[in-house]
Amino acid sequence: MVKTLFLFFQRFNTPALDQMIIEDEVRTANLSRCRVITGLYLPLAVIIHFYFRYGNFISKPGAENWVEGYLILNLYIGSISLVLFLTAFWLKKTENEQGLLSAVLPHFVFLLFAIGGATCSVYDQTLNNSITSFLLACLLNAAILLIRPLHLFLYLSTIYLGFCYGLYLTQHDQTEMVLTIIDALCMVTVAYAIAWVFWKNNMTRFKQGRLIKSQRMVLVHQYEKLARSNAQLEVSNGKLEESNASKDQFFSILAHDLRGPLGSAMALTKFLGEGEFESDPEERQKMYMLLQNSLNNSAKLLENVLLWSTNQAGVLNFKPTLLNVYDTVQSSVEVLKIVASQKQIEVLNFVPKQLSVYADSDMLHTIFRNLLSNAIKFTPNLGNVEVRSELFASELNGKPMLKISVIDYGVGMSHKVLSNLFQIEKKMIGLGTNNESGTGLGLVLCKDFIEKHEGSILVESKENEGSKFMITLPGRN
Repeated sequence: MVKTLFLFFQRFNTPALDQMIIEDEVRTANLSRCRVITGLYLPLAVIIHFYFRYGNFISKPGAENWVEGYLILNLYIGSISLVLFLTAFWLKKTENEQGLLSAVLPHFVFLLFAIGGATCSVYDQTLNNSITSFLLACLLNAAILLIRPLHLFLYLSTIYLGFCYGLYLTQHDQTEMVLTIIDALCMVTVAYAIAWVFWKNNMTRFKQGRLIKSQRMVLVHQYEKLARSNAQLEVSNGKLEESNASKDQFFSILAHDLRGPLGSAMALTKFLGEGEFESDPEERQKMYMLLQNSLNNSAKLLENVLLWSTNQAGVLNFKPTLLNVYDTVQSSVEVLKIVASQKQIEVLNFVPKQLSVYADSDMLHTIFRNLLSNAIKFTPNLGNVEVRSELFASELNGKPMLKISVIDYGVGMSHKVLSNLFQIEKKMIGLGTNNESGTGLGLVLCKDFIEKHEGSILVESKENEGSKFMITLPGRN
């Protein structure tokens, strides 16, 4: 017997998913249905009141008390319905559908109309044996509201027992009382069966809805993940194509620009080896200078190629240390002193001697050497190249920043050249004032190195007025 009772009540045990559904979908559905039931009863209560108050009834003994009882009961049920309707509306308005009040509200509504229907049927026994009100209240509430079967069993059992007690007090015909009690039991059983079926169907529907929703979310998540992967692949593919194009252009530049200086050097050494200029020392000296320039250009090109390829491969060491800016600039000036003296160009270092910066020594030397070399190349003979500096506070975070400018007053650059200046696939660098050649690879290398220091490079230039290359690095005074 104990085991049978245990198995019976175990059927009412709610699993975790069912509990979640009761707390979410069931409460939301019940709250909406409570608004409908209570809202529809309010105008019905007014109609009932006017019907019984002003309608014509067949005169029967006790009819006045029967009508008065109906009016009082209707007033109570209507007033409570109004309160419940306003409560349900407020819960919806405040989006508080998962609170304790929204959980117990359907139980109040069910009990109100079930007890009201039973009471009306008890009142009917004074004139007739109708239990229509009890029938409608039980069936409609059971078919509309979602009450857990165990709770519904307790409610219907209690209301049925109360109805039977009311019949005992009002129905004096024993036969009619027994028949009415049996009819009421059938009604309660049917109402419970309907409610049980509706509960199971709704729980199944809610579970399927959750399953569909979860599957839809999984599909959406997978679609978004696939879209992100495709976008990343497109970006990677674009970068790969850009990298391949850059490398193809790079090798094209390398083959072209090495062929020129090396070809010239081979021709000059052949002429010098054959003694073509032995009788003319001035011409021979000129050939030596041309040979030196050709070899210098080749050496510079190879040095930049080596640094650029090492940087692209990601194996170039980045070791920032505290450097004196003036000494670093001056070291690069000394390296290019012979090149500048050939054009009688003076390189002026106006950087304060106490200025320092955290930077990689080799990279910073490469940056200055390339910028100064370009400035010398595009400055006419007897000109000047200036290096100036400026400390300022960053507009983003207020941290000190150092701006170093390499300024020349040479041929300058057009807007077209400026727009493609730091792109390796665009060979925009022309010949210098003494026909010095260049590839533009040095500027690409400068930009990469400056960005490794979390800095930036800007250029201002006008044709026939000169150029100003400005690099900005995190500063230290």
